[in-house]
Amino acid sequence: MIIANPIYDVVFKYLLEDLEIARLFLSRIIGEEIVEVRLQPQEHTSRSDRFEIIIFRLDFKAIIKTKEGIHKKVLIELQKGKTAGDIMRFRKYLGDNYRKEDTVQEPDPNALPIITIYFLGFRLKNIETSILKVNREYLDLVTGETLYKKEAFIEQLTHDCFVIQIPRLKKQVRTEIERLLKVFNQAYARASDYKTLEIAELEVEGDEVLEMMINRLRRAATEEEVLRGIEIEEEVENVIEQHIRDKQELRERLEQEISQKEQEISQKEQEISQKEQEISQKEQEISQKEQEISQKEQALSQKDKEIEALKAQLKNRQ
Repeated sequence: MIIANPIYDVVFKYLLEDLEIARLFLSRIIGEEIVEVRLQPQEHTSRSDRFEIIIFRLDFKAIIKTKEGIHKKVLIELQKGKTAGDIMRFRKYLGDNYRKEDTVQEPDPNALPIITIYFLGFRLKNIETSILKVNREYLDLVTGETLYKKEAFIEQLTHDCFVIQIPRLKKQVRTEIERLLKVFNQAYARASDYKTLEIAELEVEGDEVLEMMINRLRRAATEEEVLRGIEIEEEVENVIEQHIRDKQELRERLEQEISQKEQEISQKEQEISQKEQEISQKEQEISQKEQEISQKEQALSQKDKEIEALKAQLKNRQ
């Protein structure tokens, strides 16, 4: 089966605009039942002024049914970045959501708790697992006990997060989540057209959610608007990459010029130092000559005195 590659933002968005797929997909990742999900009015694609960073984000407002049967509202934020430099940008956008107020039907001035899911197009240096959950824990530092009751105030200030390292996804799956994430596994990318993936039907059968995702991505692979969006995204990526290459070449050229100038300055300083040493040596030689002349003048003066004295003696004898 040929499907559109959701590594592209436009395909990622197309996939999760189907709210039933989004509900089941997100439920599987966070390990909790989502009974209702709504896509926030607009996805966010952010680019730096210098075209070096692209981050795609989708925000969902969801109602989760806990194991105790309690319904709670949360924001689920999906962020997708392609380079390690995007990591610090995630913090800014997460902070933006904390500043937002919940605008559900009943008036509630409190911000919703946030669950963040990061889709990374690169490998983290120290984490080898493809799917990671960072879970909060309430710890009583007086008794050392873990507290299992939740407090709304704390829930609004802290958040759980999930990290999916797309390059670390393997074809050999061990869990339902790994199987579901096959649609992101770039090992299935077609050599002839990396904008699409090819997955065998046998690898999909038996998983209703995965089948739904595959079917939607198969449609995406033939949607003119989606395909055009992929082309535009690639064009933007190429412009960004070219800009980065040009900037790197300029930086390297400037560094070489600076290094060359520093070498020239160092050489000039050495020449000046050598000249100063020569001048100092000449001054010492001149000083030494002046001392010798002074000594000779003193000797001549003494001789003159002696001659004058001899003349005076001769005169007296006459």
